Amino acid sequence: MNAKIKEELLSIKAQADDGLLRPPAVLAWAEANPESAIYNALDWDDAHAAREHRLGQIRGLISLHIVTADGEPQMVSLSFDRSKGGGYRAVDDVVKDRDLSRIMLADALAELERIQAKYERVKELTAVWEKVRSTRRKLRATEGAQARP
Repeated sequence: MNAKIKEELLSIKAQADDGLLRPPAVLAWAEANPESAIYNALDWDDAHAAREHRLGQIRGLISLHIVTADGEPQMVSLSFDRSKGGGYRAVDDVVKDRDLSRIMLADALAELERIQAKYERVKELTAVWEKVRSTRRKLRATEGAQARP
């Protein structure tokens, strides 16, 4: 993590009347401070930024609209595919393939660990975090066993 960005963000927050760090305020500050770390971390090429924004919108459309009648996703983006340019696979196809299913589980655990980092202090979720850790240990043990000749 860039310590300078953190310092700039906290400074912007400290200047807010209500104590909230708001993205529009950060953007306005970055625009006024082109030598800042925040400014340099942003994409200022409007054509590129617009294309990336639209791609993000399309990802949202896929997630929102390609679902079952119960609202469960029918497509999944696996880290394995994202590392090669991205794409979505049918969940039904993924769960039928042992290797892809394992990748989806590892991706799900990584996402849950990011959520855990954010909500670790919520005591009511302690059992959930323990289950995530337990599942991660089982996955690692299985992967280790498969790697042995």
